[in-house]
Amino acid sequence: MVETLRKKTLSADGTEIYYETYTRPGEKPRLLFVHGVGGDLDAWQFVREPLLEAGYSAVALDVRGSGYSGHPRSARSYTLERMNDDILSVINAEGLGPVDLVGHSGGAVVSLAFALAHPEKVGKLILIAPSYAPPRYGGSPLLRALYAPFIAFFSLISPPAPAPWHSPYPPGKHHQEVELYGLVRTMYHNSLASYLRISQMLMRVNFESQLAEVKMPTLLIAAENDGIYPLKVAKVMGEKIPNAKLVVVAGANHVLPLNQPAEVVEAIEAFIKS
Repeated sequence: MVETLRKKTLSADGTEIYYETYTRPGEKPRLLFVHGVGGDLDAWQFVREPLLEAGYSAVALDVRGSGYSGHPRSARSYTLERMNDDILSVINAEGLGPVDLVGHSGGAVVSLAFALAHPEKVGKLILIAPSYAPPRYGGSPLLRALYAPFIAFFSLISPPAPAPWHSPYPPGKHHQEVELYGLVRTMYHNSLASYLRISQMLMRVNFESQLAEVKMPTLLIAAENDGIYPLKVAKVMGEKIPNAKLVVVAGANHVLPLNQPAEVVEAIEAFIKS
């Protein structure tokens, strides 16, 4: 029987990080899930549950600025280094050895950054709808420059998060890559500032020159019709990461864990067993 425990720990800068463990008696989590921007740890539910039923144990965290984790407001609170600290704080709180790290979208970028910064903490790396660079909408340096004052202004004037909250993810729903109502609802509960700061951080990253330094076995699960992180980005990663395997889900959009959980689970299980 799987026991679910809800926990909190403090990251290096004092931000509270909420996470959940899903284990059987005497087990340690093996999989660690990192969700994308605008989501929370419940975004993994349709992937997580079949893996738990298959005998795996897991831990999932709410990324800072999301769900039940702390919602700091300053720009310096939303860097890859801070995100790395958050993952490390959960690993240390649970006394885990190397974990199989699973990230989706922006969470895949954060997971890639963590694997580069702390390779000793990662056994296998699983990146879903992955990227090493800014999303399509933020790829232009001119656009990023235009976004900067907008993000700074609205981050300052936006109200704080009203209360801890997790998004509802109804089973059977097909999720579009951008659902306006869901996005506005999430920004309201998680705070607009948090959403903007994380988005700004992701528009500044570029790990292309470091991909060859990723030494652990890596699985890339990409969507054929991804409009956020296009398939060609995953193909570059598959070529440049030395021990990488690329799986492409035909006809899929960016929201793979919600829309194609069976294909994601199948790919993860085959990779872990290999």
